[in-house]
Formats: sequence, structure tokens, C-alpha cells
Amino acid sequence: MRISRIQIDNFRSVRQLDLEVPEVLCLVGPNNAGKSNILQALHRVLGGGWLSVNSFEESDVYAHKTDSDISIKVSFEPAIPYRKLKDAPTVDVRTLSFDYTRYKVGADKGTRRFEQKCLGDDGESPTVWAGVPKKGVPPKFERLVNIPAEVRDGVPLIYIGTNRSLKDHLPGARFSMLRQLFTDIDKELSDPGQTVKVRKADGTEHDVQRLERFRQLMEHAVKLLRTKSFDDLETSIKQNALRQLGLDPILDADKLDLFFSPFSTMDFYKSLDLRVRECDYSVSATELGEGIQNALVLSILQAFEERRKKGAILLIEEPEMFLHPQMQRSLYKTIREIALTNQVIYTTHSPHFVSVPNYHEVALVRKESDGTAVRKSDLPTNDKFKEKLIKELDPERNELFFAKRLLLVEGDTEKLVLPEYAKQLGLDLDREGATIVEVGGKRNLPDFASIAISFGIPTGIVYDEDAGDFDNKREEEKEFNKALDGLARQDGTVQVWCFKKKYEDHLRAALTEPVYQKLCQKFAQTGKPTKARLIAMEPGLTIPEPVPAILRWLAGKSPAGHASTTTSTA
Repeated sequence: MRISRIQIDNFRSVRQLDLEVPEVLCLVGPNNAGKSNILQALHRVLGGGWLSVNSFEESDVYAHKTDSDISIKVSFEPAIPYRKLKDAPTVDVRTLSFDYTRYKVGADKGTRRFEQKCLGDDGESPTVWAGVPKKGVPPKFERLVNIPAEVRDGVPLIYIGTNRSLKDHLPGARFSMLRQLFTDIDKELSDPGQTVKVRKADGTEHDVQRLERFRQLMEHAVKLLRTKSFDDLETSIKQNALRQLGLDPILDADKLDLFFSPFSTMDFYKSLDLRVRECDYSVSATELGEGIQNALVLSILQAFEERRKKGAILLIEEPEMFLHPQMQRSLYKTIREIALTNQVIYTTHSPHFVSVPNYHEVALVRKESDGTAVRKSDLPTNDKFKEKLIKELDPERNELFFAKRLLLVEGDTEKLVLPEYAKQLGLDLDREGATIVEVGGKRNLPDFASIAISFGIPTGIVYDEDAGDFDNKREEEKEFNKALDGLARQDGTVQVWCFKKKYEDHLRAALTEPVYQKLCQKFAQTGKPTKARLIAMEPGLTIPEPVPAILRWLAGKSPAGHASTTTSTA
């Protein structure tokens, strides 16, 4: 089972959202954009707690507009099967609908109420048997009212929030990874082949089913607990229950027998705590610091993946919390493995948890004038295109998803020198949310540009008119350059700049030949990209054109509203 669609109206920062959801969905955006509110909406209605009008507050309503209603609809693929009665036909529940609304008429008009419904493929509540039909009489049908507990409990939602409290993930928590893992273990325990050796009084051993042995031991444990106070309490409850039923506690004692029973195996698993032992001292892991609890929660997540659990829906907020870059990369691999058999929806601020080849799994979340907006790429993908992007895989290139403005360059030289010139111009690219991404060659520029543009990211492209990628293929390169220039847009959201010669030729022209040669000798022991960067760091030198125009656009300092293909001659 997976969530196929989320529709949210007027919940917190979300005024209106209609989002198709893939098997993996990564929500990327700045703080306060509304990423967590999307996950909170799902957790609020599917997280397992009893839902009522008190599950929401006026402060949850978008912009605190008291005349607005909250609506959250979650659709599933495949549909959730449900039958009200044992022998009744199954109906498909495609969508669960939740509304925090008001009474429209009557004495309670204007008072808040909560409404929840099951919807079928036609958007209406399915019809179910009204009762068990009599023989020879056609069954009567009625609309399914509310959301039956079996339907809501059938949604295997697991939520891992930014508060990595371990107690929310222990077996005792109703919707937790450990609860699901121990449910499987409990089923395994019922296998007749699960046996243990038990020693008899005569010293011989025989096999006993593990489940039966558990029951024997629990009965012994309860006998040990049966103090006089225990027996008196049990007797008092039984006698008072008989009186409540109009029976005599003594004469009718055999008509109702009440007694305390030991745990079932699953109850026992649910009572387990995770403890940490140091020497002869142990403490509950729930009492440890946030960093250790976070590590334990993620360890449970990895164990969940290792046991190949299937069919769950995981909501994870900022999985990178408390983790070094190496562990972030490792956890991302775990999430990818989990997503092979489960659905994962998560938020992140880390480029280690996104990948350019998987751009169709990314949704950019932005705070706009009318609330949280989500943008997914509409760029078609296929295995060939994905494979090509995988060959160019570089974690630094994943930063494009986090950029307010993006500049794509061919190689390392431009990536190294442009930030240095930005400093000389008094431009703080990091503060402006601007990112420079080198794409590994001129031929890769259109691919990365098409992805960025499909997300609506303002994108600049810098290329050399005569690049080494096209040696002896100048006519092909002319057509390629023409296509790059054609990406520019009149509204200024896509800009293209062309160096008529290589960057080094522009630098030589700006500095004059003698100065350029002197600086080359000064940094003779360095490679070409590093040499260009060191020259750019020299104070008081002329900045080559069109670098100032490129950087001002990247920092959002140049006027938009027109497209420009800037060319320059050496």
C-alpha cells in the first residue's frame, strides 16, 4: 500500500495543495516553507490517535481565518478493502477524507465539528450491507458512515519526527517500526516447529513448543505474584461484578469467573524496554541524550530495512539530524533500500539525501504570498536519461535542488573563480541562496538546465563558444550553441552567457598579456583551475567580462524582465 495523492486545504501554512506522490518523495525547501506541515497533516489524520473535533485547533487553520475549514484527503494505491459484515462483499476505499468544519444550520450553527469519510473511486462514500440479509431476501444497502477503525488501522504509517524520542519507536507505541518487527517475530513464535529443550525431574530432556513453554513460565510468574493482597483484589472485583449483574456473590459464584491472566506473547513484546548496560549498571535508553536516541532510532530504521519489511508508509523529518556526512550517505542508502518495498516521504536540508538522477522524486517547497507551494518536475524521464545522469553523479551537483538561483558552468575553472570575483564585487552568494554547479562538460549543460528549469529554479548558463567537447565538430557545436541560446527567457528567469573564447583568453585580455604572464609565473606550480582561482583572489585586478553581469544576476542584483545572451570578444 502507498499514498498516491495528498490534497490539503487551509492547514497551517498550506492554503491549497494537490500533490501526486511517488514511492519516494523528498520535500526540499528552506526553513518555514511548510515541509513539516505537509508531513504533520498526514501524521495528524493517519497517525493512530483517536480523531475528534479536538484533534485540531483554530491555530491550525491557514492564516488563522476562522471562517475557513481544514480539509485533508489522502488517496491510496491499491484501494483499501473493507467489508462491514463477515459474509458481505468487499468494497474499495480509495480515499480517506477529513474535514475540520462547522455546523451550517440548527442550534449549533457556527460551532466547529469534525467529519471523516471513506470515498470510493467515484468520490462518493461506498455502499455496504445494512445488515445480514435473510434467506431469499435481497440485502439492503447503506452509505458507509465515518471511517471504520479497521480501515484506518489498516494504513501502516510510521512517523519519525525531528524529536527523535526513542519511546515513540519502542514496541509499546502503536504505530512504530519495532511494533511491526515484533509482530512478525510473534507470528514466528506460533510455528509448531519452534521448540525448546526442557529438563524433567528425572534429569532427561524433551522438546516443548516455544509458545507452550512461554505460557507455562508465565503461569509460574503469576503464581509468584499472587500475594494475599493480589487474591483479595481479584475476589473483590469478581464479587462486585456479580452484584452489578444482580447475582449473589456466593450462591452464583460459578456463573461468572473473573481472574487475572498473564501476558500474551505480543503483550510481552509490547512491554519491552530498550536498555543500555555499562558494567553492572543499566538504564533505559529513553533517558539518554538526544544524539544517542537519534542513533538508536536510525538503527531501528536500518534493522527494519535489513528484515525487508514490506508495505509500510514512512514519514521522516530531516533524517540527516546529528549525523556526519559519511553517515548521512550511509543512511540515504538505507532509505533507498527501504523504498524498494515501502513508501518513504521525507524532508531534508542535505544534498546527501537527494540525487539528480532521481529528480522525479523531489518536490521543491516554497513559501509564497498565498501559502506553501510545491513544485515537482514535469520533465519526462526514462532509463536512458537516468543512466546518463548517473554517470555524472556528484553529490555537489545535488545542491541545485536547494538553490534560489542556479548557475551552471562547464567545469572547475568557472566554479572556482566566480565565487572569488563575487567577493570582490561585494556579493554574498551563500546569503542570497545562490549555487554554482559545474556539470562535467559542455554537453551536459542542457540536461542539468532542463531539470532545473522544470522545477522553476531561476537558472543561468555559462558556456564557451569553442569548447574541447566538440573538437573537429564545429558545425555540430554551432547548432548546440544555438540550442543553448534558445533556452533564455524574456522574463529573465533563464539567462545564457557565452564566452567567445575560453575563460583564460578573456582573463588574458582583461589583465593585458604582461600582467597575465607574470601571474602565471607566480602560480606556476598549480593546475589550471587553481591558478585561475588564485589570480581571481589578487586584489585590484580587472574582472573579465561578462563575469560582473553574470554574478549580479546570480545574486539577484540585476533587473529581471528580459532575456540576454551576453557575448564578449577577447
